[in-house]
Amino acid sequence: MWNKNKAFQKYVIIMLLVMLVIMAAFNICVQRAFQRMSENYYGVIAVLLEQVKEQYPDFKEEEWIQILNQKEFSEGERQTLERYGIFPEDLPILSQSGYQMEILIGGNLLLLLLCGGILILILGYQKQRDRQIGQLVSYIRQIEQGIYALDLEENEEDELSDLKNELYKITVMLKEAARLSAGQKKALADSVSDISHQLKTPLTSVMVLLDNLSESEHMEEETRRRFLSEITSQLTNVNWLVATLLKLSRLDAGVIEFQQQMINLDDLIEQVLDKLAIMAEWKQITLVKEGTEGAVLTGDEHWIGEALMNLVKNAVEHSPVQTAVRIRVEDNTVYTAISVVDSGEGIDEEEQKHIFERFYRSKSAKKDSVGIGLSLCKEIVERQNGYITLSSDRETGTEFLIKFLKS
Repeated sequence: MWNKNKAFQKYVIIMLLVMLVIMAAFNICVQRAFQRMSENYYGVIAVLLEQVKEQYPDFKEEEWIQILNQKEFSEGERQTLERYGIFPEDLPILSQSGYQMEILIGGNLLLLLLCGGILILILGYQKQRDRQIGQLVSYIRQIEQGIYALDLEENEEDELSDLKNELYKITVMLKEAARLSAGQKKALADSVSDISHQLKTPLTSVMVLLDNLSESEHMEEETRRRFLSEITSQLTNVNWLVATLLKLSRLDAGVIEFQQQMINLDDLIEQVLDKLAIMAEWKQITLVKEGTEGAVLTGDEHWIGEALMNLVKNAVEHSPVQTAVRIRVEDNTVYTAISVVDSGEGIDEEEQKHIFERFYRSKSAKKDSVGIGLSLCKEIVERQNGYITLSSDRETGTEFLIKFLKS
């Protein structure tokens, strides 16, 4: 890690340079301090020697120098020196160079030991941090390989602990995302299988019927019409399935820009009921509009109509003959609601949890149902500041409720 950590090398070099500057400054300061002290005491001694010469002309300077350099003084000698401003504790004056050298050597050694200790602590700390960073790099590489096992038992309180905690959170998120992705892949594979089956079955039926029509030149007219009607029905179902899948894929891809239009719900509901009138008449179902008149909704008229069409069509398909499907409108200052109520067999409580899932088919679903109509409704409504719920009972039927919140 030392060779790779250029920034740390730079900091160590800077620290060494600072240490050298401190040592140089220390030596200069010590030398200047001794120089000033020597100058002061040399001045005092010079004055003392001058006075001694005047009073004792026969007293030699060498004798004074010996006195000043001796290590022990009598009480009289001590008092005499102190009277002239010379303190024995500061002597011997002439041996200052030796003391200066001792102080410089001792001080420099102390600084070297101190700086060396600091450097060892920093290197040890850096080594430990490099080890922790190495562990984190190893964890990240494991995550890249899809191994989500980050051990935090030895997570100490240091500057890297926050990073490790955040990495742990990311690991948990990635692990969950991987789990969801695996589930989505399986669901997608199952969905593709279901779609293939849904397409294969009617197309196979169409191929068989066409073969019969082409091979039987003398087929009865009634049988021929029945075959052609069945072919038309099968191709209609295939066309609806493909169209719905394309709509879902466009919604998923986010390429649809919903328009913000003022929609007259009375007109929109009438259009939906007109398109389903033949289907309802064939099943002897009465379509009834109830609730607020003249309600206005802001949204994309085409897509909201698509969602409402699927809900009413679903209600008609699951309603017994000679019953009614009711479309109710409620408009207030908070939201605009549209509910579709049928008198069908209802939906089990367990199935209600999955009814809006893509490609989910309930027990009461028709044989040719794919399970994407309600999923499409949910996508359309939720992308336009709304939400959809359902309530169902085996005795009273099912109600799908759409609410669009007003901004």
